[in-house]
Order: sequence, then structure tokens, then C-alpha cells
Amino acid sequence: MAERLDVKIITPERVVFKHEADSVILPGTLGEMEVLPGHVAIFSTIKPGQILIKDSGRRDIFASGAGLLEVCANHVTLLVDSAEGSAEIDPAVAQRLIEEAEDKLKNLSSEDEEQRFAFETQLAAAKARIEVYERTLDDREAQHGFSRANLNPVVSEEQKDGNK
Repeated sequence: MAERLDVKIITPERVVFKHEADSVILPGTLGEMEVLPGHVAIFSTIKPGQILIKDSGRRDIFASGAGLLEVCANHVTLLVDSAEGSAEIDPAVAQRLIEEAEDKLKNLSSEDEEQRFAFETQLAAAKARIEVYERTLDDREAQHGFSRANLNPVVSEEQKDGNK
């Protein structure tokens, strides 16, 4: 049997995802990274963005806040401020959070670096929610509060008939 990853996404409120997978693509602080079975042990920070978990031709997509990543012996643990699948995302709320963060950033003094970082993180997490929601509009199947989409192309009956 091929090696698999044991993946967990955990927020302060709950375990959002716990399942085996083939790979995890996530927003590392210095850029996007992919974790595959056999990955070297790593402990790193992640920035707000999209987490894509691939499993046997399927994918689970989450909007994530900032957090920490630990990879050790095919165990991938993400401890994040927030994580939501598209079935949980209210785009109106996410848009309101974007507008609030942008307004706060405009009115912030240049010396207040901690507040600027907090509002920029809020803005990035809210934008990730919108991106995940829009990315999964057409292929959404709500399962356990997250989006599971088939990576295999869907072929209509007309396309099948046309190829004969």
C-alpha cells in the first residue's frame, strides 16, 4: 500500500479536518508549499490563504487564517486561527470583513505596526474565504462542512456521443 499522509486541521474551536490524504498544498509564509508522503520533518508558520488537500482524485479546499504547520513521519498538523470550507462561508460576511479591514488600514497611523499586521492578516483571511467560495461554486459538495470536489473532468453525454 502506498504511503499516505494523516492530515489534521485544528482551530481553537474545533478539529476542522481529520483524514488521510495524498498531498497537502498550503500557503507557507515564504510561498506556497506542498507536503507529500515521506516529506522531511518541518515546523513552520503559514499565512492566511487556501489549503488544498488531495485524496485519490478528489480535493478538499479550506480558507485558512494564519497558523503553524508541523510535519513529522507522514503526520501533517495545521494549527490555525480559523479554517472554513466553502459550505461554511458566507460571502456577504467575508466581504464585510474585507471592507472593515481596508477601512481600518486606511485610518491607521504608520507607527502602529502590530495593529497593521492584525488588520492585514484579517484582510488576507477574508479574501481567502471569498476565493475558496468562488473557486468551489460549480463543483461544491458539502460534506462535514467542507468542500469536496472531484478532480476528474466531467464529460457530458453530448461530449461522449460526439467522440464516437
